[in-house]
Amino acid sequence: MKFGFSGYVLSGLVLALSFISSAQQPEIGFGGAKWIWHAPVTGETPKSFSASTRYFRTEFSLPESPAVTSAEIIITCDNLFVLYVNGRLVGESESGNASWSHPKRFDLSGLLAPGRVVLAVEAINTLPGPSGLLVKFVAGLENGDQIVVPSDGTWKTSSKEATNWAQPDFDDQKWATALELGEYGIAPWKRVAAPPAGKVPKASDQTATSLLAKTVLEKEPGEDFAWPEALVFVGEDCSLYRPAKNTGDSAYDSLSVTIFNARKSRAFPEHDLPAPMKVGRKLMVLKPARPGVQPRVLVDAGTGALGSPSVSYDGKWVYFSMVTDGGSFFHLYRVPAEGGVPQQLTDGPFFDIDPAELPDGRIVFASTRVGTFEEYHSPPARGLFVMNVDGSGIDSITNTIIFDNEPEVLADGRILFIRSDNFFDRGKVETLLHATFPDGTSGYTEFGLDMGPEYGNRLRANYCGSPAPMPDGRVAYLSNAGVVVGRMGYDQRYLQHIPLEAGDVAALPDGRLLCTVGRETSVETEVAGEKKSVSEFNYDSITILDPDSRPPVWTRVYDAPGEAIHSPVYLGARTRPPLRPGLVAKSPENGEKATGILFCQSAQFTKNTTAGWDRIRAIRVLAGIGLTTRSSHAYIVHAGNETVELGTVPLAPDGSFAIEVPADTPIALQAVDAEGRSELNEMSWIYVRPGETRSCVGCHQPRQSAPVSNAP
Repeated sequence: MKFGFSGYVLSGLVLALSFISSAQQPEIGFGGAKWIWHAPVTGETPKSFSASTRYFRTEFSLPESPAVTSAEIIITCDNLFVLYVNGRLVGESESGNASWSHPKRFDLSGLLAPGRVVLAVEAINTLPGPSGLLVKFVAGLENGDQIVVPSDGTWKTSSKEATNWAQPDFDDQKWATALELGEYGIAPWKRVAAPPAGKVPKASDQTATSLLAKTVLEKEPGEDFAWPEALVFVGEDCSLYRPAKNTGDSAYDSLSVTIFNARKSRAFPEHDLPAPMKVGRKLMVLKPARPGVQPRVLVDAGTGALGSPSVSYDGKWVYFSMVTDGGSFFHLYRVPAEGGVPQQLTDGPFFDIDPAELPDGRIVFASTRVGTFEEYHSPPARGLFVMNVDGSGIDSITNTIIFDNEPEVLADGRILFIRSDNFFDRGKVETLLHATFPDGTSGYTEFGLDMGPEYGNRLRANYCGSPAPMPDGRVAYLSNAGVVVGRMGYDQRYLQHIPLEAGDVAALPDGRLLCTVGRETSVETEVAGEKKSVSEFNYDSITILDPDSRPPVWTRVYDAPGEAIHSPVYLGARTRPPLRPGLVAKSPENGEKATGILFCQSAQFTKNTTAGWDRIRAIRVLAGIGLTTRSSHAYIVHAGNETVELGTVPLAPDGSFAIEVPADTPIALQAVDAEGRSELNEMSWIYVRPGETRSCVGCHQPRQSAPVSNAP
């Protein structure tokens, strides 16, 4: 089933989206929805289920254009329910065995953006007898049409609670399909009335109060509370945020296509601007980091902007990216932590952002020095580069035609960063956390959307950002639902999801986390010559989150109601990670292009059992070449890239293959039959550095599943 949205083709959706013309729009009611439940087990019948808890999920996609102007959901369950949207708690039923007769209605407009949406419901039958779940989601579009998602037999269900089951990155492909009990109106529930429109609670408000009250607790500090030595952060936030509705300003409204970030946070599936994810006017220092202490200004960008601060391991220097008054490009700077004149480190017609010090004293950063355009909306592509502390010796270490952002150094000395994994021609736009050695070798995805082998819907499906390597080897980062903590390369079920709606996250040397949290404030504005009070959301507090307490607790360090701040980092000396050896070979002296090897132990060692493996005979190798020109309306034209077929290699009887490919070149693979027809497509660009040999186990297999090999 395929639906075209503004030039996109989204395939593999797990349920039909009903499009209703504006002339036929009904009042929101349960009509068209079906009562569903888990299939009966031994001793049960469809009319008499045992007391139990069942888990339900479904997914669909929202378009970019026409824009979504409203989104509501009505829901009831015999007897109780808890509703999640994209992993975030929305609300729950009333208590009591008759709560099914009082359906709930929630406004989801504050939670949703174009791309993938996952609805998840915990449904509880408190007494033996009839059981059922009834849901209807309705989104209004700018052109007057609607997207309607009812509960029906396409929903997935499980009788067992799995870790992170409500999160959008959970793999539910092994879940059963829901049992349709009957149309809305069947006995014993008959035509239970949907809640009237009236005043519908906004899910964003419900989420904030419910999650903080139930799962994450604010804790007052005791006398022995360990306060950080000092913090540096960005003040006077002047970031560009995606407008909720078209404003009539075409330049500003184009951001609705190029920026997708959750609740003004640093979690995003797409960020096309060649700038730090969030910027502000001033770089601030809080020393000592205690409540009641007033911060001092370290750097004032004036009418320019600065962002992505980081601190040297000795705690003496603060690195950041800044565009000066009247400047055209972001460049890298550093300033003494005690204050002084900022030193400019980079120059030229490039955007240099997100600096971080490496264990050997060099600086890693993201830059548009790649020189080509990204294939989806055609902004300048960004790769990772390294340089000496004085700005000399700049060298490229990642080679893709997409975006690499926000590099941070892991406890083991590798570089962790956000990679935007974009495939224009297949509608795949998602973010993941990737790690490499400081020379760009041995790159692996550490955290990403693991939805199994079926392609499904990966258009803006995974929001992540603000990577925060922790001293014990774990990593914290932001998702659209809150803060995530986990160990690298582990399966999604081992991740810890902390539903604190933070704007940023950074690690302290003792393993706790710095986060910004926000609130709604009332501000005066002038509309048509009249002064009005409007509500505005900003992150205005810096907190310390303890992820290892049960439940997690957070404590305020700096609170400034009404201010807009972000990007707090620890200011002080830290342990320097170990040096990782360089593995890149020298380029051939005869002028030939350097190469590397890609080796797969078994392409057939995979979760994808639906492919025609009996027909696959070879691996086709494709190279991507980024474009150097673009349309004046590139963000809606989608120019793609130049793709070159490098050749085809046979698949060995044991499923293995090895290929020599050009180094520092984006490579994609296809599994093809004897006539060259593609059976499987690799959905990520990969590359090798000169002289590197990279290996994999098989498609969608965790590294921990690699078998022991005695072969040399």
